[in-house]
Amino acid sequence: MLKQRIITALLLLPIVFVLLFQVQLQIFAAIVIVVVYLMALEWAKLSSLKGSTSASLFALFISAINLMIWKFSEDLIVWPSISWPHHVQTELPLMTLLLSLVVVALAILIVLSFSKNNNWWQKFPLRLVFGAILLPAFFVAFVSLRSIGYSSGNFAYGGKLLLFMLLIIWAADTGAFVTGKLFGKTKLTSVSPNKTWEGVLGGVALSTLIGWLGISMLNLSVNNLGLYLSIVVLLAAISVFGDLFESALKRVANVKDSGALLPGHGGLLDRLDSTIAVAPVFYIIFSYFEWFNA
Repeated sequence: MLKQRIITALLLLPIVFVLLFQVQLQIFAAIVIVVVYLMALEWAKLSSLKGSTSASLFALFISAINLMIWKFSEDLIVWPSISWPHHVQTELPLMTLLLSLVVVALAILIVLSFSKNNNWWQKFPLRLVFGAILLPAFFVAFVSLRSIGYSSGNFAYGGKLLLFMLLIIWAADTGAFVTGKLFGKTKLTSVSPNKTWEGVLGGVALSTLIGWLGISMLNLSVNNLGLYLSIVVLLAAISVFGDLFESALKRVANVKDSGALLPGHGGLLDRLDSTIAVAPVFYIIFSYFEWFNA
């Protein structure tokens, strides 16, 4: 299993590099739509939607939402809105991101109150609604981040920001795994019995270090270090809850993995569950405080 995970990761690295730094913004957006389509197929499975036809229809519905956002919005270069963060206008990309913040908050609430007997959210239509909001928000957040600096000729800056966000998430996961293995004793939640508070603290610490290093590496316009690091801690915590929310979905659906697309890793949702929760929050907060410098 470990060997498969390593091989898959090594094969994916050059693909991720090309996506982040080599392809044009329009091609990047199109590829993200395809990735979200595949994620939607897995989300349908976790929502207990029966049959491949039903799952395909749900995935096509998500793709239609993404294409509608693309078609009826301003140019990708100015996503999510030319008015943001100084004014909030009812433009589809921005509204999608803001609406996803509500769902992320609900996902955290679900994890904190998780119980097999607490089934208010376990009805599959509600889980599909969550997916219909979070998956398009993932698409919008990725395109919005990738577009930063694009119009000013800083082609790679948006890719660096995406990589930076991913590193914060991966640090939270890696730090939690290592620290949990070495020192973990206090169980975090019944959703995932292997997760411990000691592991979470280790992951948050490593994410905070990555966040601090990112200030100089990306020349971020941070004028309040305490606030900035507090936000990084928040993102690391949301990363943990994003992972736990997918675990809750899997427990209710009684499946081990969301899919089998990535050998040794499971499905795309198994690798991107935390990213789905973090990406819209990362973009909204960093852009609101105008920390991006492009």
